Amino acid sequence: MKLITTDEQLRAHLPNIIQTAKGETPFIDRLASFIDLAEAWVKANITGDATFTAICGYVDSNTTKILTSRLVVADALRRAIPSLDIVLTPNGFGIVNSSNVAPASKPRVDRLVGSMLAHRDDCIAALLPELVGASKWLSSNPAKFFGSTLFPTLDIVAFLVTTIGSKWDKYCELHPQIIDLEAYLAEEWFSPELMAQLRAENLSGSLSDERANVVKLIQAQIVSCLLKGSFNARRLADIVNYIRQREDDFAEWHGSDTARLFAPPVFRNKKNATGYFF
Repeated sequence: MKLITTDEQLRAHLPNIIQTAKGETPFIDRLASFIDLAEAWVKANITGDATFTAICGYVDSNTTKILTSRLVVADALRRAIPSLDIVLTPNGFGIVNSSNVAPASKPRVDRLVGSMLAHRDDCIAALLPELVGASKWLSSNPAKFFGSTLFPTLDIVAFLVTTIGSKWDKYCELHPQIIDLEAYLAEEWFSPELMAQLRAENLSGSLSDERANVVKLIQAQIVSCLLKGSFNARRLADIVNYIRQREDDFAEWHGSDTARLFAPPVFRNKKNATGYFF
């Protein structure tokens, strides 16, 4: 454990938890293996190793550290809850009970696990914008994953999903579909060169107003395609015209092979040519 190292740090992110009585095992010791798993998951999928290490060194009041800590605790609890009231005795497994506190029913435990899953996803959504300014994050593998489309946050899930479930899981499900759609748009309309640069600037938050406008229009087309199954060719043509009229703002497109698809050579009759058409 590197981020959550004390019982006090852990309890700061847990509501409605009873204080550990003298002689009882501290809660952080009971959750230690789950916290290790949660920190490893966060490093692999959200922050990257170098950035996670840097965050651990931030002051406790730092927003990025607070959000990362909440994320780790939520994921650790999600993993731990089903086994927290189960003990192994010489005669087999039993349920923890006392005269004052009875075990929660299965529906309540399931709701709590679902709540922790939703809280974890909300922490991911809140943390991603903060990570842009964190040490070495933009060069990390997770940043490459999020920056491989024009949708580097979980916001797209809200436009497409109305059923209950994990936002993170749905984002991961949509991710390869979005990559495929953007590849088509790059080859046929906006050029791989421009799309790659727009993704990088969109991830880092450095888009100019003109390029931000194009990103929003392309995003709208991708969302529409995911919902309806097709692009609106008229809208795509309008975006291309917007780009064509602003060469200085979209130099990547104007120098690309894709741009030549929209500027075919003009045929002119020449009297000395071998063929002559009226």
